[in-house]
Amino acid sequence: MIFFEDTVSVVKVAVSLLLALASWLLIRFPAPFRHYLNPRPALTLWVSFIGLRVIPFIIVYLIMDFAPRSDTEFFYKKAIAAFAGKMVYRDFLSYHGPLFGYLISLPLYLWYNAKILIPFMAIVEFAIVWATWRYYQSSRPDALLMAVLYFLLPMPFVAMILSSEEDIWFWGVGLITLAYASRAQGSLWIGIIWGLSMIVIKSMIIVLLVPLFFLVDNKFKYVLGLAIVGIPSIVILYLLMGDAFLMPLQHSGYNMTPNIVSITRPFLSGVYNQISLTRLNTISLCITMALSSWAAIRYRHLGYRQIFPSLYVLTFGIFMLAQPSAPGFYLFMYMIVVLYEMVKIEDRSFNVQLILLNFLIVIEPIIWVIYVGMLNYDDWHTVFSSGVNTADYLIQVVEVGLLLALVWRTFVHLRSLDRAASQSFAASSQRTGSSPVS
Repeated sequence: MIFFEDTVSVVKVAVSLLLALASWLLIRFPAPFRHYLNPRPALTLWVSFIGLRVIPFIIVYLIMDFAPRSDTEFFYKKAIAAFAGKMVYRDFLSYHGPLFGYLISLPLYLWYNAKILIPFMAIVEFAIVWATWRYYQSSRPDALLMAVLYFLLPMPFVAMILSSEEDIWFWGVGLITLAYASRAQGSLWIGIIWGLSMIVIKSMIIVLLVPLFFLVDNKFKYVLGLAIVGIPSIVILYLLMGDAFLMPLQHSGYNMTPNIVSITRPFLSGVYNQISLTRLNTISLCITMALSSWAAIRYRHLGYRQIFPSLYVLTFGIFMLAQPSAPGFYLFMYMIVVLYEMVKIEDRSFNVQLILLNFLIVIEPIIWVIYVGMLNYDDWHTVFSSGVNTADYLIQVVEVGLLLALVWRTFVHLRSLDRAASQSFAASSQRTGSSPVS
């Protein structure tokens, strides 16, 4: 097998395969789980967290003494620079919001080692999973099952234990806005909260902020909330470092996989090679925001609280498909929302697709980065020049197909929410003796 040349890859694939199998067993035979663990939800969540985050961390980084890799290493470099009091963008590289490096530097006061970032990120992830379970437990009888399934899925496991990814933070911000949506001045607070996310996490959230403009009740107050945070931040950053604060925009300077561009490149390379990657990314960004904005306009009558989760999934699902620089691990950004919004225990076909997508998202970067060398498939000769290249390309095609199915399912879910609301309104009108149309 192609994986046997790298021990870490073998372990990653083996663990991901076991987790995929465990995920399938959990969702295929949920009755024993419900019987034994549902009466103790808090204990179940803590055991899931300890068993699937804490213990793996102890084994990998403390007992086996593996050095952190991937994004953890990059995060650590900016964390130690921030810890030393250096200026973000001016003194050290960062593709995140200006406060991100300083936030992740806080754990260094406990242990001055890159390994501390993994439990730090895992604790934040656990808090978000817990909050998500609490938010959905009144509307989903299997809310606890979804939380445990999330911890079991291969992609979140690898994203956290091996890369300490932070993308799930955006959903945490979304949960906070859901709490403010029905309050007085809700649109203003939603704008302020999302504005803060841009300076604390990263600016790519702009892809969601435009569709939200069409969803919120008061658009002026929403923009005002963004401006209250954004304008002073831009002024302060410019005064401190000039235009160096535009550094995060450079993050879109690399081709990634899988996406529509990566799988259509063999027969459209002549077109893609005449357009700069920056322009391709800009075009895909506009496509993403246009489609998501259409969905927000189409279903805005349902309200922010009801459709925001689906709009969140839809936006980043389209973004992953359209953006040439979007890595597959962006699935981590919205995986937990998919579980709570779209997964149904009885829908075995979709559940298998979701588990398969999780598994492929883990193994495809191994093949593309280590064995293919991040090569672009500019022609069919390159695709079929080796078994490794062919396998990688076919996996990308399957991944894109599964992502397309997920995006389509999200559209269908929005339609079902609209239908249910219409039926509820009609039933209410009949009970009160009034006409549904007034």
